[in-house]
Amino acid sequence: MPIWIIEYFAADDLNALFVFIAVMTVPIWVGMIFFAKSKWTRRIAQPFLITPFYCGLLLLLLWKAYDASILPDPIVNATYESARDFSDHPIAFLILFCNYQILNLFLGTMMFQHANKQGFHAPIELCICCLLGAFALVPYAVRLLVRGERLS
Repeated sequence: MPIWIIEYFAADDLNALFVFIAVMTVPIWVGMIFFAKSKWTRRIAQPFLITPFYCGLLLLLLWKAYDASILPDPIVNATYESARDFSDHPIAFLILFCNYQILNLFLGTMMFQHANKQGFHAPIELCICCLLGAFALVPYAVRLLVRGERLS
């Protein structure tokens, strides 16, 4: 199906899905940043508990896209152009964006749990992780070096 048909007839649905994907992890981030001492946050913000839940949402998105036959053709040639064309498709972009959100959340919950285990709170690093992902590892590593702690 041509991309313009999808974008023309499903623009509102695509926008709503993008907003949903963008804010689906916000409750966990808010809990880890502002309510780090809460028992509820410590129980929910487990990397191997919350990430599979969001992966289920990603699988649902993939299944619905496959069921509607709106996924683009898989990348045949591994070139930059073919990968860019694949990611230009609105559904493929949403799937990649959802993947990005899940990976950021996984990294953030790992940092959150490690910080709790070491006895400190890292709200700045978690904010950076929420917005920029792996870039948060740099200030987190600096914090650990300043505190004289190890990652183990």
